Amino acid sequence: MAAGAGAAGPGVALGAALVAAALLMGLGPPPPAAALPACRISEFPCRTNKCIRLDHYCDGKDDCGDTSDEPPHCTVCNRTYYGDVGKTYELSIGKPALDRIPYNCHLTFTASGHTHGELIQLIFDEFHVGRYLKHAADEGCPDGHMTLAELGRPFTGGVWCGPSSGYTVYFSEVSTVTLSLRLFPTPAHATTPFRFHLRYRFITRDDAVVRFGSHDKLVERGVGVPGTYCSRQFDECYRKKCKLQSPNYPGMYPRNVTCLLNLRQKEVPHCKHAMISVHQNAEHKMKRAASAPASLNKTSRAVRVWDDCSGAQGERDYLVFYDGPSQSDPVLLRWCGGDLLPRVASRGPEMLVAFHSSAFSAPLHTLSPLRGFELEVDVLFSDSDSFDYQRDPRKCEFWINATSWAVGAPRSGGVLSPRHTLPPNTTCTYRFHGLPGDTVWVYFMAYSHYSLLAPAAGLPSVLATPATSTTTSRPPALHNHLLILPTRAPATPPPSPWIGLGGTRTHHRADASHPHLGAAADPPTTPSSSSCSMRLRIWDGGGTSGLPLLASHCDADGPRLCAHAALGNATRATRSCGPHESYESSGTDLTLQHFVAEGTALHPAHWRLKYEFVDTNLGGEPWTGRGSLLATGAVSAAGRPLSRPPIPCARLFRRLRSGEVFSPRNVFMFGRGGAANLSCIYRIEAASNERIRLTIDKAAFGESADVCSTVPDPHTARPTCAYGVGARTAELRLWEVPWRDVRLPRACLCDNATVAAARPFVYTSASRVLELTFTVSQLNVTEDFDNLHFHATFEMVRSNECSRKQRLRGAGGEIEFESPASSRSDLNCDGMPWMVEAHENKSLFLLTWGSFLPVAGPVDDSASSPSRCHTRSRILLYSGRPLRLLRVVCPLGHRERHFSLHVFSEEWFGLPAGQQLPAAPPGTLSYSAVAASMPGGPGGPGALSSPSFLVEWVGRDQASAALHWLEISRPKLALQQRLWSQTGEKGAKPPPELVPKGNSSLALGWDCPHKCPELNACISESLWCDGRPNCPSGFDEADPKCEYIGRRIFTWLPGGLYFAMASAGAGCVALLLGCLLLVLCRARARRRRLLAKQDNGLGYGGGSGVGTLSSVTSSRGTIGSRGSLSAGLSGGSLPGTYRRTKTRRRSDGTGRRLSGVDGDAIANQPRRVPTSELLLDANS
Repeated sequence: MAAGAGAAGPGVALGAALVAAALLMGLGPPPPAAALPACRISEFPCRTNKCIRLDHYCDGKDDCGDTSDEPPHCTVCNRTYYGDVGKTYELSIGKPALDRIPYNCHLTFTASGHTHGELIQLIFDEFHVGRYLKHAADEGCPDGHMTLAELGRPFTGGVWCGPSSGYTVYFSEVSTVTLSLRLFPTPAHATTPFRFHLRYRFITRDDAVVRFGSHDKLVERGVGVPGTYCSRQFDECYRKKCKLQSPNYPGMYPRNVTCLLNLRQKEVPHCKHAMISVHQNAEHKMKRAASAPASLNKTSRAVRVWDDCSGAQGERDYLVFYDGPSQSDPVLLRWCGGDLLPRVASRGPEMLVAFHSSAFSAPLHTLSPLRGFELEVDVLFSDSDSFDYQRDPRKCEFWINATSWAVGAPRSGGVLSPRHTLPPNTTCTYRFHGLPGDTVWVYFMAYSHYSLLAPAAGLPSVLATPATSTTTSRPPALHNHLLILPTRAPATPPPSPWIGLGGTRTHHRADASHPHLGAAADPPTTPSSSSCSMRLRIWDGGGTSGLPLLASHCDADGPRLCAHAALGNATRATRSCGPHESYESSGTDLTLQHFVAEGTALHPAHWRLKYEFVDTNLGGEPWTGRGSLLATGAVSAAGRPLSRPPIPCARLFRRLRSGEVFSPRNVFMFGRGGAANLSCIYRIEAASNERIRLTIDKAAFGESADVCSTVPDPHTARPTCAYGVGARTAELRLWEVPWRDVRLPRACLCDNATVAAARPFVYTSASRVLELTFTVSQLNVTEDFDNLHFHATFEMVRSNECSRKQRLRGAGGEIEFESPASSRSDLNCDGMPWMVEAHENKSLFLLTWGSFLPVAGPVDDSASSPSRCHTRSRILLYSGRPLRLLRVVCPLGHRERHFSLHVFSEEWFGLPAGQQLPAAPPGTLSYSAVAASMPGGPGGPGALSSPSFLVEWVGRDQASAALHWLEISRPKLALQQRLWSQTGEKGAKPPPELVPKGNSSLALGWDCPHKCPELNACISESLWCDGRPNCPSGFDEADPKCEYIGRRIFTWLPGGLYFAMASAGAGCVALLLGCLLLVLCRARARRRRLLAKQDNGLGYGGGSGVGTLSSVTSSRGTIGSRGSLSAGLSGGSLPGTYRRTKTRRRSDGTGRRLSGVDGDAIANQPRRVPTSELLLDANS
């Protein structure tokens, strides 16, 4: 029994449970337990042992066959429904009778897992429950409503009511959902229709790919916040595909909910800055319940924002984007529906998106099968030191400061408009601040501004095509925005030039299209602040009040564009931006201000600019010397030379103990700034008893370094430039300036390998002035100071002044050279050249001994070579303006006739410059001067009207040499014969008076009393019979009268010497006596004045005229001996003769003697100063 009773216990309990369940569902008592069929939880057991679907119960049809599924007074309410995956079930509820009002109906849908599904889908085919008062604040559903509650989630209290038709879907977030219908007894109930018909399905999570994604591409939906209905936290969306979904997406979302979706990027790469971006351009994923009617209009993509989301408009569901993690941060956008959500980006690595739905609504439907919203999340990365994001959360201000050249950081860069969204009424200020001497140059490479709302008058409605996905540090591609807007910038450049002489830039303060520019503008006259949704202004200075306004642009009126600059890349170079395409400040500061009235979420403004701090510092002080005059020799109507603006990089360094010289860093002087050529000159001046030690430690010449080599000169070992065929000029030249109008080349550098920090080029000057010229022609548009530059330092070193006069002018003389130096004066004048000049209308003749060497090219030291030289020392002969190396002489210490060399000045042959001379006697050379295009050329400063030679001695080993010079002129008959040869008919005989008479050259002496017949040249009278042969043949001493004078001088010399010594002693005694007498006279006069004052009792002042006695002393010649000029011709030397003459003898300290006529007659001759000398800079 016990056992039987125990066995029967479970069966009785099961039967009791079935009876209770049947009674609860209105089925009446069930059949006996043995007759119940084995139905699943998703089926209803019939009394006929048949299993039917649960939605067939009480559907008005006899599905069981015995009406067991249609009992009397049955209802579909207050039941729990299960189902199988893949099947669709239906339920309908009719309008309840008035006697059953108030009416409550609860439908519970449970997905029990596995084949019974995990989520529930509710499809409302018909819905009309009460009335929906759209504009009511508290009672939006007065007659009745429907609610949806999910198991385990907070109750929201939101309801649906009113009419709806078509397709409306709801997807649960959990496995159990309870739908409740409530109707209230109101007067309108009888007249208000009631319809309710739905379908439901049970689905698995794997089938919900729209919400969760596929297996290989899951969607990151964040982590739910405990205690909330739909708040979620999203982290690290850089590595995950995060999407912000509305609750119960992709179906309709519940009412009266507030979801806080917090996005945060924790891990940020080094030197990067993270920003969160949210957007959605897919129209079918952006359906708001209140915006569905607006989306039916397919002619435009509508967007409802800000005030359109207020309750008065009935738009109560909205999204709010905060620029930060809390609701106290600035609001970027308030959005309540539309066909798209524009990109909204936070300033930093956190963003809060708040979603709020109203408490009342009707389950509206659209043509799209999706409801709710789904937003794409991206993480944008920018360089932490860039200017495309706002650093300060309180103000949008950027400081772009120039860096020092010593730091090595770039002084140029790019600025993007903020990549994040700016809140309404935001002003971003960009302050560019340069170093002293800088100017700021900016130009816009891209600019676009448009509105996603109603288009402006006259402009089409334009929407931007978005850039592709975004978890990258690269900025958005502005060229993807298909927008071309008209601007008021002039179509043609302003008439004034962009590049001035030497690379200076002309500033433009205003143009015809912006008449208000160029004046202090705060506030601007047009456009007004209230009429602009976006305004861009640029000031010439560091502030915004009372400063000149360079630009002011409103909305679609864009700034000056240099769009072609964006086309440049590593393989394509573009021209520089002109003045009509850019802006430049006049000082060290420039301010750009960008104001947005309605934010940039709906009024995107994208621009990209390049900036550069232009260094105008050049060192030293401006020099207006040679560079201030035209090199062409042009003159004005008054006969004065025309002047031009000074070269910007002509600089003078003086009164400095040390300093540095560097190439310009002004981009406008190079090809990248628009210049075609670069020419700079730097002048360094030392004080008395000082020399200059120059060190060039850096030099670069760009692409020209491949076609030019710096090679040592074969004669002097100084660096010279060897250019290839067709090469442009790119060089750094060093010049010595021994006199103000003479520049002597000392070095030339043209390749990048010559100078480096490890092996600098060092040069110590022989004079007090050095000049550096930096010249580059045919500049490329990509070249600037980065690949064309040099740097040098200088210091002053103590040195004795060269007191010896080495610039000679007179009838003739002799210069002797010797190395190494052996005297103090020679050491002090080491490296200084000699300048020999003739008087006006005179010519020069040089005589030396040795052999001519090739001016350029190596010297062959083989025994059979004609250019063989036994010494490394050289005599260099220069002539012309500018100086050009005329001849290189290998010197000989002995004076043999067959080694003599003759050199005439160019004008002696009467040929124009550059013309080839006819055959001349062996060893004779004429030089043709080359017209100079650089400073100091013919017609410019330093151009002389008389011929000259510059002689330089290069003593590289032990050697000695001598050089004689004569001032010569042509006889009158010779001049007439030359004129006849130039103007007479070819082949005609000259007139009889031009035919010489007799066989002797003395027959021509009637027009030249003092003449060297072998030269056919006249010499000075002072050289005739002076006891020293001056003509190469000694003809000037061959006159019989010269023998008597020479004999008298020879006999007078000893006595004269003693007489000179006695005279000198007597003069000293007389000088001492005179001084003593003067002292006594002054003492006596002082005593008389004191006595007169004592006698009168008072002092008085009397005026007296004081006469000045000026004594003029002239240099009388010294007595000595001189070697014969004709010794080299005869192979011997004449015995020394003694004479007294008006000559001046000088010694250069090495035993070399210089004698030249410098008597009173020559010294008192008036000298006509060339105009070019009068125009020289006083500092030269």
